Amino acid sequence: MTVSTPARRPALVTVAVVLVYITGIADVLLGILAVFARYLPEAELDGLAFPVTVLGAAMIIIGLGIVALASGLARGSRFARGLLTALLLIGLALDLTGFVLAPEGGPSTVIAQAVVAAVVLLPLWFGPGARWLRASRPNV
Repeated sequence: MTVSTPARRPALVTVAVVLVYITGIADVLLGILAVFARYLPEAELDGLAFPVTVLGAAMIIIGLGIVALASGLARGSRFARGLLTALLLIGLALDLTGFVLAPEGGPSTVIAQAVVAAVVLLPLWFGPGARWLRASRPNV
């Protein structure tokens, strides 16, 4: 029986994985801050304590999910690549919808989300990153 050594992960895939980890950790930290924001006097007076807490909890859960996807992506999981693509595109669509509904804030969040999506997704779907993901593991 022949044992072959797995190919090294391409550098662009490693950069994408690091960016995904940073995004997930930032979501968790922002979720924690949102949970603590429920104790601000403004939130208590306006009756926003419960919605802010739910939003913070959702951000924490999503952040942990993104960190889990980054781990799967680092191991070569095509499932993690597909789910991460869906999450990033949904986030881009939500930012775009928010910009269309309230354009006075400027397009900065839409542009930032588009840049992050491009930097993370292009190496995963094209070039050596895509070849590495296709060859590395079965679809798990």
